Amino acid sequence: MGFWDKAFEVAKNAGTAVYNELEKSANETREIRQKYEDLSDEELLKIVHSDGFFGKSSKEKAIAFGTLKNRGYDVEDIKARKN
Repeated sequence: MGFWDKAFEVAKNAGTAVYNELEKSANETREIRQKYEDLSDEELLKIVHSDGFFGKSSKEKAIAFGTLKNRGYDVEDIKARKN
């Protein structure tokens, strides 16, 4: 196998790995979004404002925040309703 063949193979493998990670992340986001659609506004507010070691991830907080915005909340209202 020549240099360019090997270089192409390495690039292809790297591209496949990146694609797989992006797909995994997109699926995870989709699953969280579907789960959060069924939660109440109060539960979503708890997620948005969770802190500390047992707090939710930034991805989960962003999805909960977006769900609340889709339900008609504005940014200031979400921030003001900290539990």
